[in-house]
Amino acid sequence: MLSFFRHLLPAILVVAIASPAWADPDFLAAREAYAKGQSERLARLVAKMDDRHPLASYPRYWALKRARADSHAHAAYVERFPDSPLAERLRVELARMAGERDDWIGVKQWTALVARPDNELRCLGLRADLASGRPEAARQGAAMYRTGRDMPSACGKLFSQLFERGQLTQEDRLSRLRQALEVGNIRLAGELNGHLPESMAMASDILAGIQRRPEDMIVPASDNAGQREATLYALGRLAKSDPHKAASLWRQHQDTYSEADRQYGWGMIATEATKQLVPEAADWFALSGPRPTEIQAAWKARALLRAGRWQEVYHAIRAMPEDMQAEAVWRYWQARALKAMGATSAANTLFARLSGEFHYYGLLAEEELPVRLETQPADASVRHDQVQAARDHPGLDRALRLRRMKLMTEATEEWNWAIRGMDDAQLLAAAELARQEAWYDRAINTAERTRHHHNFDLRYLTPYRDLAEAYSREHDLDPAWVFGLMRQESRFVDYARSSAGAQGLMQIMPATAKWIAQQKGLGRNAHARVTEPETNIRFGTFYLRNILDRLDRSPVLATAGYNAGPGRARRWQADTPLEGAIYVESIPFTETREYVKKVLANAMYYSHRLDTRRDRLKDRLGVVPARASRQVAGPASPAPGG
Repeated sequence: MLSFFRHLLPAILVVAIASPAWADPDFLAAREAYAKGQSERLARLVAKMDDRHPLASYPRYWALKRARADSHAHAAYVERFPDSPLAERLRVELARMAGERDDWIGVKQWTALVARPDNELRCLGLRADLASGRPEAARQGAAMYRTGRDMPSACGKLFSQLFERGQLTQEDRLSRLRQALEVGNIRLAGELNGHLPESMAMASDILAGIQRRPEDMIVPASDNAGQREATLYALGRLAKSDPHKAASLWRQHQDTYSEADRQYGWGMIATEATKQLVPEAADWFALSGPRPTEIQAAWKARALLRAGRWQEVYHAIRAMPEDMQAEAVWRYWQARALKAMGATSAANTLFARLSGEFHYYGLLAEEELPVRLETQPADASVRHDQVQAARDHPGLDRALRLRRMKLMTEATEEWNWAIRGMDDAQLLAAAELARQEAWYDRAINTAERTRHHHNFDLRYLTPYRDLAEAYSREHDLDPAWVFGLMRQESRFVDYARSSAGAQGLMQIMPATAKWIAQQKGLGRNAHARVTEPETNIRFGTFYLRNILDRLDRSPVLATAGYNAGPGRARRWQADTPLEGAIYVESIPFTETREYVKKVLANAMYYSHRLDTRRDRLKDRLGVVPARASRQVAGPASPAPGG
């Protein structure tokens, strides 16, 4: 069979003399044959296909993969179909093949043609650079080593070379061990520990013991560096469940550790305490020194924000690495800290720069300025001929054809490949094409990529507007808020389903849908229709109103509760009233924290789009009231978004 395909390959990669009438069923049949390993059936279907068919690259690719073709056939395919995500996959494979042969010229040739090289290709490229004696390669390779995350096997070979050359040392390995433990990568930590000399390695079973009883491992400092890392890891593990106990034990033993280790230990305790909103967290961070890790630095700033210690907030942000300080979140809070300290002119300079950016912090920054600016420019128009050009674009055409066959993974990949490198006018034309095709998530995603000319009608689409506005009125909700939430939950993909099982436009969990149906007195099986747009919006707005009423009618609490559950939103309140923006910034769950920001920023843009209420974002955030002792009643199931 393999020899049969080798004879077939030349025909696969040239224009076939066959009927162009190759319909969708033929394409789907070829896809099925490939998936099921039906090589002869696939070969017959490919043989009758015309290379002029817009989707010809797919069956040719499947035949190539099924034939287990060599690098020459891969290269021939790339030459025949260069501008496609399938060719990109083969360029990556060709770079890997070259690396396996230590063909460093081939590695450089193919990696240079890959649009988005991943870590594996970057490591292969650095191995090629080392082979050619490029002096920067060792430094760049060592920088890639410094992570607690897993890296591809190609990087492992690069790192081994750097150890052999003395450009990485056991101290680097020990430092990476700490990073791995900090992010909870126990597998990598064990691997790194196994490569340390006996005099530096922790006991092989100590990590398992820490998982069971971390408090037993918090002991005076050992002469063994690995054992000291194990104690620091145990300290963080204990702080996850009992930060006060961790702090007490660390006070007993900290004097036996170096100053750097003492400070790191306090940073571990304070980080976990901040996630649990323990008031002492800010004081514990004061013991962690001026240069915490990046993970600790972010939580330190949040702890100080929640404590209202503005001068310390400013210094905490200024101590962050430059790339962290450049993030919108820390530029905004640095400006707020300056304003609180009386440095109004410096604060306004930062606010002015940030106010031209279209996101949550840009909106907040604009509202801090003494003279309100209008950050949303007039929408850039899209002409009919530009949309037609987008429709004629081969990649976008392939994407739409694949979508019509309900092959959404392939369709989305084609679309994303096609829009790379487009200018603003082309992006807006592609976004309008997606809107016309009711492919709403691609329309929004594409419109959001523009750099200078924007169209907010495309960024903030309003499909299902009649339903959304009708049910918003029924439940006395701001439709801009409902649209903002729906956009964040599903990007208006009505068949969206999360890994947790949340469904539809407003991402409602099945158990929550059943509870809502019971509350509304609907039929026994009414919850089964939750995937239908009308039922989904009806149920979602009912639930949003329900948790708004249960959570002090605070949009911030209700938005957090919709994502993480009302009980959690309540637990995250402080014992005293708290500025809404600070409440949001101190939400312990990263997903929920970012979700609330995006939903409320979306609501601001939708208020312009729908010409509804024009509150400031700061007013929408408001002041979150002090935590009440009463319990939050409601469904026992998770929130709609899981």
